[in-house]
Amino acid sequence: MWSISTIFSVLTASYFLISWKNIPFAWHFRFYKSLGYYLYVHKNKLEVEADPFRTSTVQYRSPAAECDLNGHKSNSTYFSDLDIARTDLMVDVFRKMLLDTKAKEGKWPYIPLGAVASIFRREIKPYALYNIKSRILGWDEKWLFVISRFESPSGKLHALSVTKYVFKLGRKTIAPKDALDQCGLWSPEIEKRGQEGRKKVQGFLDLDALEDEPF
Repeated sequence: MWSISTIFSVLTASYFLISWKNIPFAWHFRFYKSLGYYLYVHKNKLEVEADPFRTSTVQYRSPAAECDLNGHKSNSTYFSDLDIARTDLMVDVFRKMLLDTKAKEGKWPYIPLGAVASIFRREIKPYALYNIKSRILGWDEKWLFVISRFESPSGKLHALSVTKYVFKLGRKTIAPKDALDQCGLWSPEIEKRGQEGRKKVQGFLDLDALEDEPF
């Protein structure tokens, strides 16, 4: 017969196994694992295919620790998943620019987050399998826009997010067009498609006007 301590240890181990995404520093491990993998291990398909609009897909389940009182994945946890999904995409697309700039300038460029807007359509049940599909939607002179979809394996939409990024080297801003060109991914045809995508997020950009909204 098992002792109380043995039962407790088994239960604790089981919890960590089924809720590994939520243990301390799990987010950091996931983030730096993606960063290192796409910088140094993964063969960059985009450099070969010359397609900056390729879809990147990651797959997860939502452990019990991510669920709220309503019994489904908490809205706040979508954003931690997005951090990893978008890192996979952005480092894969801009790997050459990141590595070449580090070699030339002696310091890493970085791609900070500017804003995120999300729409929630269907709940994600505990331990349900879901995919996060992300791709570049478009850009303007400063911002690059990424669209991400949370989908069930059958393709039903759970949530939709739009993110804007800016490229920085120290205090210098790098235009998305220049970042793509450095990766060999820019052409007039690509630029046209990028500007078409930018028009689709005009409402998202209009949110900036709320900074001056009086309270």
